[in-house]
Amino acid sequence: MSEFKIICRHVQNQEELLESYSLRKEVFVEEQKLFKRTDRDRHDKHAIHIIALYNNKIVGTVRVHRDKGDIWYGSRLAVLKRFRGKAGKILIEKAIEVVKEKRANNFLAYIQERNIIFFKRLHWKPVGPIITYHNEPHQLMEAELE
Repeated sequence: MSEFKIICRHVQNQEELLESYSLRKEVFVEEQKLFKRTDRDRHDKHAIHIIALYNNKIVGTVRVHRDKGDIWYGSRLAVLKRFRGKAGKILIEKAIEVVKEKRANNFLAYIQERNIIFFKRLHWKPVGPIITYHNEPHQLMEAELE
């Protein structure tokens, strides 16, 4: 599995959007048990959904949405187990590219504590204390947009 074969792009149709929701459910509901039935929320309707594809199959997803003014958030980064360490980095880079195109001044995300080191390697910085979200420690982090 070569990294160059994984591509990231915006969701292009309803079928891809539903498939990205299904992948998120697999990761956040079934595997990690962060949510009981679904992880979908009010941000899904207005978010830009990004997918990672390997051989035309969705193997990862993330969404970005505007909060206030030029502040954007990334969330629901989900990658199939066998593609972790490959698709996640590419999805994060694509999310940063998208918010830069939207002229974001700040790009933030609540990161699961176990993933803080991974995000630090990608030049994200912790902001404030660790909080509990759905019984899981999360750190607010900010991407370097320069």
